Amino acid sequence: MTNTTNTFEQKRIDNLNWSSGSKLPKSIQDKVQTKPKIPLFYLHNESINNYEDDIYFVNNSDETLSFVAPYELMKRDLDCPEVVVAAEPSERDISLTYTDVLPKQGVRIDRQHIIYDSDYLNQIIVYTMSRASKEMWGIWRLNVCEKGMFSSCPLLWEGGAKPLSVVSAEKRNDPKDRPILPCVLPIRQQLYQQWAEYYNHASASLMRSITDMIYRYDFGIVGCYYNDTWDEYSSEAEQIANRLIQGDADSADEVLAMMTRVYDVSFGAGYTRIPMDVAERIYGLWLNYKSNANK
Repeated sequence: MTNTTNTFEQKRIDNLNWSSGSKLPKSIQDKVQTKPKIPLFYLHNESINNYEDDIYFVNNSDETLSFVAPYELMKRDLDCPEVVVAAEPSERDISLTYTDVLPKQGVRIDRQHIIYDSDYLNQIIVYTMSRASKEMWGIWRLNVCEKGMFSSCPLLWEGGAKPLSVVSAEKRNDPKDRPILPCVLPIRQQLYQQWAEYYNHASASLMRSITDMIYRYDFGIVGCYYNDTWDEYSSEAEQIANRLIQGDADSADEVLAMMTRVYDVSFGAGYTRIPMDVAERIYGLWLNYKSNANK
């Protein structure tokens, strides 16, 4: 898409209405009694001049969205492709993170140019959280591609069905696929810097990755994922990382036992049940740390 640099600032439009209804004549619609589909979210174009359009993500639901992030939040680990890890957003990405997006409000997420973008395969990825219903509850990753220019189009129908024009509309509720939510990125970066200054960058990266895992699996007492508290168990993650670095571990079972001892001291013996899946993934993080340390 068009290179907009840092001057491409946030912009919102209120009271937008979805206008792309059925193309069938009303007489036929009445006969078949087809209820028109209504999008929960959709893209909307606003013309700037004869050459450029701004592209808006529109919240067509009745709920205020806690965030809209028009960039990738997760990626595959280069060393272990089956593992999903946090993608580090750029400054421009962070500047286009919207919070408290109101019903029927559009937020500007990109810009397209009739000359520069017409001959390319363009992609828009948007993450948001829906609490519209039990079926819709969760983090959604919406992915739409277009050969050439984007036009106004639905991203997700009410009820969660994927429009034909959308490549994928995925609800990321499985802990192993959950992204790091934009609202916790500042405290995440702040703690990383503190750890890096006190220890080193390698240790800080391990501590951050362990905290990411605990946050995404959300197995603690408080429940940190939907409460925007990434750092809720950061002290436990720091202790676990230090015990691994100082004492090593030869299996996921040993990691589980080590984590259990840490949590027993913090919250009381037997109070926190740590999933084996978490121990296995943290053991994988530890092996990756050791491998890089020996290079």
